[in-house]
Amino acid sequence: MDGRTERKGRTGGDETESSAVTSSGGRLVAADGRTLPLRGVRLRAEAGGGLARVALEQRFVNPYVEPLRVTYLVPLPLEGALAGYAIRVGERRIVGEVDRITTARERFEEAIVEGRTAGLAEQDRPNLFTQEIGNIPPGAEVVAELAIDQRLMWLPEGAWEWRFPTVVAPRYLGRVGDADRVTVDGAETGLPAEASVTLVVRDRVTEGQRPESPSHGVRIAPQDGGLTVTLGPAGDAGGKGAPALDRDLVVRWAAAGPGMGLSLLTGRPAAGRPHADAAYGLLTIVPPAPSFDPAALTRDVIVLLDTSGSMDGAPLEQARRVVAALVETLADFDQLEMIEFSNQPRRWKRQPQLATAHARQEALHWLGALRAGGGTEMQAGVVEALRPLRPTAQRQVVLVTDGLVGFESEIVATVARDLPAGSRLHAVAVGSAPNRALTGPAARAGRGVEVVTGLGEDAGPAIARLLARMRDPLLTEVEVAGSAVIGVAPARLPDVYAGAPLRAAVKLHPEGGLLSVRGKTPDGAWEESIDVPAVATGQASAAVVSLYGREAVEDLEMRRAAGMQADADRAIERIGLDFQIATRLTSWVAVSEEPAVDPTQPARRERIPHALPAGLSAEGLGLRSAILGRPRSMLRMALAHPGAPREVHRSGIADTMWAVLAEPRPPILPYPPRVGRGLRSLTGRLVLRQGREITIEIDVNQPFEWDPVAVEVTWPDSTKLEAGIAWERTTRQGPVEAGQVIRLGLCLKADGPFLAPSQFSVTTGKGEVLTVSLRDAGRG
Repeated sequence: MDGRTERKGRTGGDETESSAVTSSGGRLVAADGRTLPLRGVRLRAEAGGGLARVALEQRFVNPYVEPLRVTYLVPLPLEGALAGYAIRVGERRIVGEVDRITTARERFEEAIVEGRTAGLAEQDRPNLFTQEIGNIPPGAEVVAELAIDQRLMWLPEGAWEWRFPTVVAPRYLGRVGDADRVTVDGAETGLPAEASVTLVVRDRVTEGQRPESPSHGVRIAPQDGGLTVTLGPAGDAGGKGAPALDRDLVVRWAAAGPGMGLSLLTGRPAAGRPHADAAYGLLTIVPPAPSFDPAALTRDVIVLLDTSGSMDGAPLEQARRVVAALVETLADFDQLEMIEFSNQPRRWKRQPQLATAHARQEALHWLGALRAGGGTEMQAGVVEALRPLRPTAQRQVVLVTDGLVGFESEIVATVARDLPAGSRLHAVAVGSAPNRALTGPAARAGRGVEVVTGLGEDAGPAIARLLARMRDPLLTEVEVAGSAVIGVAPARLPDVYAGAPLRAAVKLHPEGGLLSVRGKTPDGAWEESIDVPAVATGQASAAVVSLYGREAVEDLEMRRAAGMQADADRAIERIGLDFQIATRLTSWVAVSEEPAVDPTQPARRERIPHALPAGLSAEGLGLRSAILGRPRSMLRMALAHPGAPREVHRSGIADTMWAVLAEPRPPILPYPPRVGRGLRSLTGRLVLRQGREITIEIDVNQPFEWDPVAVEVTWPDSTKLEAGIAWERTTRQGPVEAGQVIRLGLCLKADGPFLAPSQFSVTTGKGEVLTVSLRDAGRG
């Protein structure tokens, strides 16, 4: 589910040098003193009835005299669908559309080559998107508009919760194949961009209660038919000022919850849409409470606790509170096992222990002594935790983590494939910006619950939600059927617990019919039905329609990760195109019709950094050495130098750095290799390839005279071909300076290999040879 599968034909994008990408998943950059193109973020949401429609606007300004291309990692809610995209250039508004990922990329790159302004939004993870906007004219402003349909969370304490991410934390990438795309530039000093966040609550808030936020200060004002909640800085009770973009936005409001039985929200696309032959619904199931208290089941509880470097400090303290509260609820006949993991899993005891009073005290002492440091090698820990123990016991695995890894699909696949019958895996996401692309799907695959608790939050309610899901369910073996029903997502419905109604997306016959829900309660078999009325085209909630598409995609992604559905990619692409939502295989693209800049002049590229998430440090995230206070790349260079000391005292997080440094790596020289006289070494990226036509972009690292006259193209298999210069796609001749990007359009004089070339030798009018190495060489 993490998009690690290579996307064939994807040749553009803001690639980064492989030498700069480390397992930390981030680079520390300086934002102070820089004029960043991102000037403002405005977020407006409207919520009611368990759904929210969110409008996210990002304002970019080009401070350069050349055209600008910006790349920005955009975090979005896991339970949301990116259902709209547009860009505004001055008075012009360019509405986007969803296309196949390769086609969308080609349309975007072709527009850039032709001098037209364009925007592209691609999914890297279910909650992480890369947005690129190209050909922003000098001094001009461009506003990106993203529309998100989002499902809200109902809390057992009787409130709705809206949670929206604002920052991307660096992730431990290890062995992921798309590290260049999800590596984050992090700025310790934060970002100067102005932020504005408002939420209109349409629900009737419980009398005597007000919306509240555990993450930010709030200011509340009445509005026709609801309340307007304006978020301010964290800790400011009055909600005045702008909120920092360094943590999730969280707002909760007490309201009347779903009543017992079944309730259904419906919607149907407008006539003419490819999926308008069906209606769609959001079904809420609340079974009756049992007539007696079931006897407590014997439980095997396995706590899997993340102690990697990113958990250092406040995240680990919050995790300790959650685990300690869980341990204290165990009975003497329960069994307890605890495994901490960073670079490798480490057990509390060799064997599971009966949870006697003495054992619980020992467990709390062990828990209090844990320290954070190292990478996040979660896979081995999950495999250990899923081993079945007593056949008569209910096995409950509780994963407590910030989720900051890049190989989410690997973990989800393991859970979906290896979860023993009758077992459950729950996930507790800890931190100011946890990666819910791991914790949400892992809990889904484990048929458990995902609980999110922020730093500084009272952990009590989160613990209560977790414990409620570790008790006996109110309804099991849930099935949805009837004459009105075409399909259900997820196909494998989870159990229903007290205080946590089941919400499922359904595909319906538009003429209506009967919808029935069957299952087993502690009192025996239970069934309830409702009549679904006919739904006309274009009627009712558009959010219900897009959220069905998103839910169906996530179900397919989980089945694909577990190897359970070979044709999942084709089905995912079809849903993305029909429902016009972004997926791993479909992207939003918006292209202007008229040229906005001269495509033959040099350009600029900027990658917008993120603030470091609140409560996390550069050292804990592996962005700076805890030994020398320098970036890891500098530390590696120092250690590679023949004069570097071999023995340095280390402890704590520093162990992580030494473990990473000890991994086998290509030899690193203390000085760059010498380039022969008359040669200049540059790097570039393949932008477009259509038959014999090739277009590349080249990063200028020092001033020189751009005057290409002849080009030879080399492939990884040593094939060499001459190419003619296509001047209409090439940066015009003249001086270029460091920091600029130039373009070279070519036409091969013969057919070349299918894979991307590896090197271009460009001879200039002065006889100088520019050697351009491609970062994506060898890709298909």
